[in-house]
Amino acid sequence: MLAVVVDKPFGIESLRVTDVKEPGEMENGVRIRVTMGGINPLDYAVVNGRVLYNLNPLPHIVGSEIIGVVEEDKYGFRKGEKVIVYDRVFDGTCDLCLSGNEHICRNGGIWGVVTNGGFTEHVVVSKEALFRQGSLSDEVAVSIPIAALTAYHALMRAGASATKSVLVYGASGNTGLFALQIAKAMGMDVYAVSRKDWVSEFGAERVFRPGSVPDDLRADVVINPLGTQFWQDSLKHVAPKGSVVTFGVQTGAQGEVNISQIYPQEISIVGSTGGTRKEMQELINMAIKHRFRVRVHRKYKLRDAVQAFREFGIDREGRALIEMQ
Repeated sequence: MLAVVVDKPFGIESLRVTDVKEPGEMENGVRIRVTMGGINPLDYAVVNGRVLYNLNPLPHIVGSEIIGVVEEDKYGFRKGEKVIVYDRVFDGTCDLCLSGNEHICRNGGIWGVVTNGGFTEHVVVSKEALFRQGSLSDEVAVSIPIAALTAYHALMRAGASATKSVLVYGASGNTGLFALQIAKAMGMDVYAVSRKDWVSEFGAERVFRPGSVPDDLRADVVINPLGTQFWQDSLKHVAPKGSVVTFGVQTGAQGEVNISQIYPQEISIVGSTGGTRKEMQELINMAIKHRFRVRVHRKYKLRDAVQAFREFGIDREGRALIEMQ
């Protein structure tokens, strides 16, 4: 079967679409025919050798965000059912797993990083990682495991709720598009920071250009998935008793904090990553109820995956998706 594979010394030049062995059996595993994958900054970092986690194995099949079709009647799933794959590996026995936080399992990691990923034709994954797609479109469904769930969990971590306000940096990005829609569905006042006017179509009441957020705007929740570049701006625009939540370092990993700015207003700085299985089901239900949408920049065929990664770093107008079949 074909797969998108990277090897040392990494970089786009080390990425190829090639034949690999069919996946073997695994305990509690279900065989899936992969139909679509979504490229994320995580995958781009893996390809370019910048991943911060324990990459295994090498050579490595790339891809942490996929959907597919069940190929066998097994563990309550029916052949032909459309499913979404949860992107975390977890043992279910550590204290964090037992408390419902399997996304940060002490003995786990990100599926597609600590294991081979899913930009291929077939995978075998744990039954515990499968969620029924329901009536979601393929484009939205494939965005649930990372793009949408990361945003949902971040909002939950920051104490988001109806009547509160949120300011989303990087609003046209993978997570940004869903942060806007989720916040709107929750009844929040939603503001976006982006150079793209079209983000207003995804729930933003006002869209500000970077560096032009009004000085007097203070949001209860500020989402910064970008890192250094907008760190000071994020702290500037958080309301008293509000939260700045961060889950990415795309523009750098260093950020200064003026402590005297934080404690007098009881501001919280919150780290967030991924999301739980419970949250993933909640999110799927919300996405169906509120008819979430996604803007697609381009769909690529599996054989054109190298081109997809090459163009991923260029200014995009939405998601880059790979059709596996």
